[in-house]
Amino acid sequence: NPQDGLLLQPTRLYDRTGQHLLQTLAPQDTPRAFVPYDHIPVDLVNATLALADTGFWEHPGYVVEGWQEPDLHPTLAQKLVSDLLLWDEPPSIRRALRERVLAAQITQRYGREQVMEWYLNSLDFGNYAYGIEAAARLYLGKSASNLDLSESALLAAVGQAPALNPFDAPQAAEQRRLETLQIMLAMGIV
Repeated sequence: NPQDGLLLQPTRLYDRTGQHLLQTLAPQDTPRAFVPYDHIPVDLVNATLALADTGFWEHPGYVVEGWQEPDLHPTLAQKLVSDLLLWDEPPSIRRALRERVLAAQITQRYGREQVMEWYLNSLDFGNYAYGIEAAARLYLGKSASNLDLSESALLAAVGQAPALNPFDAPQAAEQRRLETLQIMLAMGIV
């Protein structure tokens, strides 16, 4: 979480001499930008929570249910821990329990807004777009801070299923956007 808001530059693959660039793993060779929580639209936070973690503001960062299923990560904090801290540990009951303990600790220590900020800034949106700013620029041609409700619903849906994005599966992405808006409406968020 650097002060200037910039993350690591895109991953670049070079030949064995280190002189010739073979490929850049980022959309349009752009730097990865970190969007602070206060610049993330409320609609994007709400859409993300409607799809991924409806109890986000109430639970302690984890849920006990599903601990016997090591591939299940039912909260945003647990997904964050799984993807960023325990990514190289094979699925097991031990890992599932560690995931819950770490999720509780990061939620307690850093707060829910920080967990949401980290989650949205590290999420894979497909097409080498990691983080909400890269996704907003790639798919919508605008900054994440300028997303409206409909665009927020679209990107929240893509964040849950990166293969169903506007480039690779436009009809499925549109359907998921509409479903997200319907879920938000049913929950009374919009």
